Amino acid sequence: MNFFKRIFTKRKKGIGQEIKKPATIERMAAPETIKEGETLRIVVSGHFSNLGWSLDEAEANTKKNDVTVTVIGKKKTGVMSAQALKPYKTTVEIKKLKKGRYKIKAAKGPAGTLELEVK
Repeated sequence: MNFFKRIFTKRKKGIGQEIKKPATIERMAAPETIKEGETLRIVVSGHFSNLGWSLDEAEANTKKNDVTVTVIGKKKTGVMSAQALKPYKTTVEIKKLKKGRYKIKAAKGPAGTLELEVK
């Protein structure tokens, strides 16, 4: 009896709470060269797995000569939505890059690695 009680009384997240997860990045586009002091703009696009997801934030983290782009999606729990791909497109800006060569990578998804030279 305890087995069935555990299965059917499992605590679930309340309706209306937000879930946040990294989104799949399909494509990225950025210039190959920029001047030192210019703002780098990376155009990021991809899709969410259903229509209930929406774009929450997009950010880029720089560590040495690697730039990692992350897109976070959000969804409310308990809300039913159609199972269809929902596309998104956004721009991530990075300021104050120093001279050198950088590799731009997606945190999640099949987007290829881009190379950037700051002169």
